[in-house]
Amino acid sequence: MLHAGLAEIDVTPPLGIALSGSWRIRYADQVRDPLFAHAMVIDDGAAPLCLVTCDVLSLQRGTVLRCREAIADATGLSPDRIAISATHTHYGPLTSRLWTRDMLPDPDYLATLEAGIVRAATEAWEGRRPAQIAIGWAFEGKLSFNRRFMMRSGEVVMHPPPGSTEILYQEGRTDPEVGVISVRGEDGAPMGWWVNFACHATVTGAATTISADFPGELSRAMKERHGHGVVTLFGNGCCANLCQQDVFDPDRPRGGDELLRMMGEGLADDVAEAEEGAEFTADLTLDARSAETAIPLRHVPPDVEQAARELLAEGDYDDADHEAHREHTYARMILELVAEKRERPLVPAEIQAFRLGEVGLVMLPGEIFVEHGLTIKLQSPARRTFVVELANGIVGYVPMREAFEGGGYEQRLGNNSKLSPAAGEIMTETALALLDSMFR
Repeated sequence: MLHAGLAEIDVTPPLGIALSGSWRIRYADQVRDPLFAHAMVIDDGAAPLCLVTCDVLSLQRGTVLRCREAIADATGLSPDRIAISATHTHYGPLTSRLWTRDMLPDPDYLATLEAGIVRAATEAWEGRRPAQIAIGWAFEGKLSFNRRFMMRSGEVVMHPPPGSTEILYQEGRTDPEVGVISVRGEDGAPMGWWVNFACHATVTGAATTISADFPGELSRAMKERHGHGVVTLFGNGCCANLCQQDVFDPDRPRGGDELLRMMGEGLADDVAEAEEGAEFTADLTLDARSAETAIPLRHVPPDVEQAARELLAEGDYDDADHEAHREHTYARMILELVAEKRERPLVPAEIQAFRLGEVGLVMLPGEIFVEHGLTIKLQSPARRTFVVELANGIVGYVPMREAFEGGGYEQRLGNNSKLSPAAGEIMTETALALLDSMFR
């Protein structure tokens, strides 16, 4: 007999806090909607699993390790059976290093966030009750789009002008799958959901506004449809090169409240569709595996390092000049990366996999290009596999190897894109090995 528990804890920061998700630090002056830590525990009496999602851009590894230890102390759950991921809202507080080493999280808020994560998981554990679970999936082709385009100039550009005649072709793929874990009580009443879909949470658009973005709208829509006691977790898929903007439709909103509502309601419809084709059961095989890989840092060419030193040696610049600000930031990141590589040339990255019946869940610790997630799904031995990025830490962007040849933001050398071009392949092979160990 399965038991399950769900909980949500408000972790909205105070106004004035520094926000993530932009080239420059922004400071919150209003709250559009609250941020939450959501938790789901599934317990078969022998090998329980715990999923936690947080409405923040990313989570540093230290946060994950401290929270896991505290959750384990409070519940007895094994740390390797706890997965903690970020929804990747670009309108939440700074919770891990941003760009350079002087842009760090507020320690007081970080303590509040970690307490909220631990409390959510603990309340979910303590609230376990007999439950049935269904795992389903739906197709969603209207909400997420690849954001990288080859231009006629031969340059790869992120977010070109919609409808531009300078676009030659779209570089990459999308992932139309919506994965759903549905939990209901013995009486058939819904308790909550874990939803997996791949799209950047960059829809809100108001630079100084706190918002959970479209995952928050999904949560709101599910409460409106099923009651305010239900809990909705959102595990973002491999969306490093995906977003909500449809460049082929210049008339479609690029962000704002209208698009937020459309995405929230659309995903809620997808959850209902996924449930229609799924069978609820009180008997489910659970398992968990994890492995810590070591990924090399990228090589910094000597001429690139020298150019960075020369630019910074020039001294002050007009901070209002966006391009100058960006180039100086990159120069500082280059020198920080050189120093980091002297101290630690290999970056640890945890790859985690869960088994729920015939379905696999994979947790990856960076901003992962969608193609890596699709490769895992295609080659997985499980009947279906859902992949989550920004789980259990943050190691920066993980592009496809081919992307390093074409240019663009996601692969430009810096602290946010510092791993070897082989990083995605290392993560993919490790994830498949873990899945093989559970499903073959």
